[in-house]
Amino acid sequence: MTKRIALTISVAVFAIVALACSFGPATITSFKTSKDKDGKQESATFNGGETLYANALVTSGSKFTVKFTLVAEDAPGLKKGDVAPGSEVKVDLPSSGMAQFHLTIPAGFSGGKFNVVAELTDDKGEKKESKTAAVRTTRGEDDPEA
Repeated sequence: MTKRIALTISVAVFAIVALACSFGPATITSFKTSKDKDGKQESATFNGGETLYANALVTSGSKFTVKFTLVAEDAPGLKKGDVAPGSEVKVDLPSSGMAQFHLTIPAGFSGGKFNVVAELTDDKGEKKESKTAAVRTTRGEDDPEA
């Protein structure tokens, strides 16, 4: 009888903890940039012609959106704070999961310093959190002006 009560209490505590986690605030628990889709080759430097990947792992009990942007910090032809053309991407997910972003750096693209920004909003459009990763782009190895 004592074992049955202890088991019942254990199951109840587990259920309460699981529910609390699923209804907690949405957060970006991990954010990194890499040279591969799976995030195994972490990098903060990308050459022209390479693809920049960013993965944001989000813990949430409800629907959310992650908006990714590449924002100029010190880049020729862009003012600090400008969003690089074509870099804004929104990823909608129904609950916790991985939001993925990728952007191919054009060959011959002027190098510079940028921030990849991941902004998390809930299903009502309310901003919950944002994370930033600093990256640097270069023209590419086979470009004579690199």
